[in-house]
Amino acid sequence: MKFIGEFVEQLNSKQNEYRKLLNLDEEETELRLTLKELLERYWHTLPTPKKTFINEYAVDSSSATRSLNNGVDFFIIRALMLGSKNESWKKLYFEMVKGIRDYNVSSDFERLLRDLIEIEIVIENISKVPDASIILIDGNLYGRFTHLLKELKLRGWRHLPLKLIDKLQTLFRLCESRKIMLAGVSKFSKTRVFTTAMLKKKDPKVQDPDYLDTELLFWWKKDETGYTTPLLLGEYAIEKEVRLMNRKAENYRERFFGHIEPDKRDWATKVIKEIPYSPAIVMFHIIPSLESQPLRVDIPACCLGINKKIMDVEPFAFIDDTTVNRVVEQLVIDFGGRDVYNALLYIVDKEVRLGAKSVDQIYRSVLSRELGTPIEYDRSSRRFQI
Repeated sequence: MKFIGEFVEQLNSKQNEYRKLLNLDEEETELRLTLKELLERYWHTLPTPKKTFINEYAVDSSSATRSLNNGVDFFIIRALMLGSKNESWKKLYFEMVKGIRDYNVSSDFERLLRDLIEIEIVIENISKVPDASIILIDGNLYGRFTHLLKELKLRGWRHLPLKLIDKLQTLFRLCESRKIMLAGVSKFSKTRVFTTAMLKKKDPKVQDPDYLDTELLFWWKKDETGYTTPLLLGEYAIEKEVRLMNRKAENYRERFFGHIEPDKRDWATKVIKEIPYSPAIVMFHIIPSLESQPLRVDIPACCLGINKKIMDVEPFAFIDDTTVNRVVEQLVIDFGGRDVYNALLYIVDKEVRLGAKSVDQIYRSVLSRELGTPIEYDRSSRRFQI
């Protein structure tokens, strides 16, 4: 049973709603005309592609989780760092945790471990990276600071968000001292910060629009190449948190990380105190080739020679577009086609990807052998096993 008739019936009954959602019949309202005009003002042609950085590195990770029939979940997280001169480094986490009842906790735990392993693999191998290189990390950097600024509700791991932030701060300092360019490259982003920033610059009283940045680029720039004016991100998503951290880090720790182990509390307070002083993040969107999907790029301000901290940047601050030219030039020359948004990131993604067959046959078999006991999944995991 394919339910096609029911599917068509649902589409027909909600066609006007869905067409509006997809902006298929959208009129040129005053807001849309304003956004179109602003986008032209904050849009720049691409510089001539060139390999600005001789040494280039790319980092990505993959993960899998399975539930066992005894209530234990296991997580496999692995990361790979590749260099343009055939360098290769790998790292793996394997964790077993009992009794995670909340899917959101499990999802946050897996995501935090993936973000962390990507940062750690760079830190552990950065001594082998020549000065003035570029390191590309799959995904955005700003979100790693702002997504979870409270304890993880998982015993023994409540401090994990702060561990990630602590490692990020370490990486930023290392990159700045070595003049290494660090850039987070996202294949797709649902942010609307650029759209909001443009409107707020025109009229500070305007409400946040219900339009994503990628919508604007799809409507008016899908047949062009170029990039948006870089935007400094500081307190944008965490204004209240930063103000509280800056006034009394100890109070913030007690309120939002009140259940972490006693021997980690002084360390946690120190990490929290440093968050407002972490580098601001420079963010922009780029369309490197005709009809390609826009990429979001995040760069720590310190890597661009900008001495701005998170607490220094209130919404919203645009910077000179030429500030990011070297990164733009590199990303354009790295572009390999519709599916190969960045040559080196594409390769590392393929190499590190963790398929179901590997998890359920190879890793599961090794786990069973090493522990000396059969490893059986619960019913929900068995249903979707390939």
